Amino acid sequence: MTNDRTSDASDRDNILTLYEISQVINSILDPEELLNRMMDLALAATRAERGMIWLQDPESGALAVKVARNIDQRTIGDPTEVSRTIVDQVLRSGQPLLTSDAKTDPRLAGSESVMLYNILSILCAPLKKKDATIGVIYLDSRTTTNVFTEQDKDFLAAFANMAAIAIENATLQSRLKQENITLKQEIRSHYQFDNLVGQAPNFLAAMDLLHKVLDSTVPVLIQGESGTGKEMVARAIHYNGPRRDKRFVAQYCGALPETLLESELFGYRRGAFTGAVSDKKGLFEAANGGTFFLDEISDIAPSTQAKLLRVLQDGELRRVGDNESIRVDVRIISASNRDLQKEVREGRFREDLYYRLNVMSITLPPLRDRREDIPLLCHHFLTTNPAIKAKGIREIEKRALDLLQDFSWPGNIRELENVISYMAVMAKGDIIRVADLPENIRKWKQTATAIVPGKTMRQVEKEYLLATLKEYNGDRKMTARKLGISLRTLQYKLKEYRENGHDLD
Repeated sequence: MTNDRTSDASDRDNILTLYEISQVINSILDPEELLNRMMDLALAATRAERGMIWLQDPESGALAVKVARNIDQRTIGDPTEVSRTIVDQVLRSGQPLLTSDAKTDPRLAGSESVMLYNILSILCAPLKKKDATIGVIYLDSRTTTNVFTEQDKDFLAAFANMAAIAIENATLQSRLKQENITLKQEIRSHYQFDNLVGQAPNFLAAMDLLHKVLDSTVPVLIQGESGTGKEMVARAIHYNGPRRDKRFVAQYCGALPETLLESELFGYRRGAFTGAVSDKKGLFEAANGGTFFLDEISDIAPSTQAKLLRVLQDGELRRVGDNESIRVDVRIISASNRDLQKEVREGRFREDLYYRLNVMSITLPPLRDRREDIPLLCHHFLTTNPAIKAKGIREIEKRALDLLQDFSWPGNIRELENVISYMAVMAKGDIIRVADLPENIRKWKQTATAIVPGKTMRQVEKEYLLATLKEYNGDRKMTARKLGISLRTLQYKLKEYRENGHDLD
């Protein structure tokens, strides 16, 4: 009866110890710290003299010592001073192993380390993840036989199962943390100023303003035609400013109808409308502490403009269908390819909101107004665009480069990069030649020479675009493809012409 009570007490102690151990090891997310703590806990719980944790490399399968201890928790100098025979047996079988007297155990008859280093008692358990053994925990004693019991073996097997899960979690957390760091470094590298290429005076003036707004949190309005790099500049401001470690959230305001855009920006409460089955955070809340980039902000409806003004004035918003206000700390960077002052004058954009957004204004010049930068941009794309680099293109011949500089570039830098990608595909060698240019660029100079002198580039561009549209009987997709621009850019151009009184019918 006494032995039964002693056994029950021992079982309860083991369960309590395992519970305490699980709380400790599951709170540690650093793999190295976790392994060291696990080793110390295993030694303390089993009265072992020495201990080691071996882990298999997930790719090569090679077994390596990750942590090793003797009784006073010093690192063992030579990991070969243990029974590798036991380690290999446990690794193969996936079952714990106990020997009370290693020198007389027939399973260890061929183990030189047992005799050489006077190892007497050994306890070893597999670290198992599902059905796979990822390593082992090894404990031994060189001073006493019968140090370990069957209860110790059961205890270490249970401990090892918990340890394997904790190791897997810590390894995953460490990998995700490193991937996050690497991703952030790549993003910051991509949005360094080296990627904002140009030497034209009007471009350098815009870059000078960009540097001045970096260390502040004031709203910035970026204006310029579609394709001039407004989002690139917005990201450069964020990733080189004081909020670089927080989120950058971007929303194109022209892509959604008014009611849906409002829900996306501010979120909504459950039951606010049909389909609102749960609360949803808006993008402003998602960007809290960071930067929110509102692209083509002139497309926002008046009712949404009023709510946006409140966020800028008070730092507060309300979700759709909610009565409670939520405070947010967000830096606003907005962009527009239209003249917002003109939009204000014509009553399409709130004047008070305009002044809130336009604390600092950066205007990006169109590519046709910085033609001297085209060779620099071409070289930049040849050396940084992965798809182009893969083709091994070294240069663009001078005649082809001259034609690129002559072209009007209605799609600006985005269009130029697309054209360079196209030419890289078409090129047969490592040099891009005139024959590799899109047809509309090769024929541009011929078309341009037929135009009456004295017109502005904007007039020439408009006439060429409308003539191409007429050639394709109003087919906008074919026109955009012919011009080498996106359909979205074409639609913006046509909308601008219509607002300026041009009859497109």
